[in-house]
Amino acid sequence: MGIEFRTQAPIANLIRRAELARALRSFFDERNFVEVQTPILSRWCVIDRHLDPIRVKGNEILGPSSTDTWFLQTSPEQSMKRLLASGMGSIYQLGPVFRSTEFGSIHNPEFTMAEWYELDADFDQGLTTLDLLCQTLLSTRPATRMTFADAWFSHTRLDLWTAKLERMAALSIERGLVDSESWSQDWDDWVNLIFSLLVQPNLGWEQPVLVTHFPASQAALARLDPSDPRTAQRYELFYRGVELANGYHELLENRELEARAHAANEQRIRDGKFPLPLDNPLLEAMKHGLPPSCGCALGFDRVVMLACNASRLEEVLAFTAQNA
Repeated sequence: MGIEFRTQAPIANLIRRAELARALRSFFDERNFVEVQTPILSRWCVIDRHLDPIRVKGNEILGPSSTDTWFLQTSPEQSMKRLLASGMGSIYQLGPVFRSTEFGSIHNPEFTMAEWYELDADFDQGLTTLDLLCQTLLSTRPATRMTFADAWFSHTRLDLWTAKLERMAALSIERGLVDSESWSQDWDDWVNLIFSLLVQPNLGWEQPVLVTHFPASQAALARLDPSDPRTAQRYELFYRGVELANGYHELLENRELEARAHAANEQRIRDGKFPLPLDNPLLEAMKHGLPPSCGCALGFDRVVMLACNASRLEEVLAFTAQNA
């Protein structure tokens, strides 16, 4: 039997994909963002507990004498922020990114991300820009907004800030999420599990939902909210139960970034993962000075999937990892 050469995606969906890419570029071009292109392969990458880059041996790039490890980028964030610190204005990018072992109906190890940074945008402006882009691409009504804690409570009847691990474990066992309360002793593990399996699937079925003010322990590269330091100025967009985008009112303090990077690496090691390079140009860029901005990353393939009323990424990708 010969190798299958055909795409599994309907041609109409691939044409719609191209139309949406043009619409996205027009959206940012009309707002005077500059489109940029940054490296896919780098010796550095974003340091995150949950994002696992695909590693490439340096001797395959620079020759036998190289002992470096290079990474296919999980996000263009570190390179785009270096451009901001170099003096670029508001910028955006649409291109491929990679995450190890991500397979499923809405996951593929290689996928297309739209990422942008809007200079001088405050938290509310970051939310507004993402909402307007969603309306443009998916013809939706304006998004509703709710805090992470309110979304959590509405679908669990638990108070996020006072719920004990034992109560979260009991709820998870009751709903069939895990088999044992010994699954984890980490508060964030239980919060993420319950949010992803009990809360997220119910979000945004009538209109998109912007979930704001994530727990400070999940701030990533977002600023903490000065009015409630338990929370971060981080937001995610959900539509029809699918997470589409993740945004931050961007952290500017290089020492705080360094501390969070160390903490993320310690968590990675506890999780049985490899640590990521701590000494990287993003830290140097932030020492030089990163201008105030809101940044956001949007899963473009998932947007196309929803626009085409598809249920799996293979319906909107020319070729998935399995048949690439």
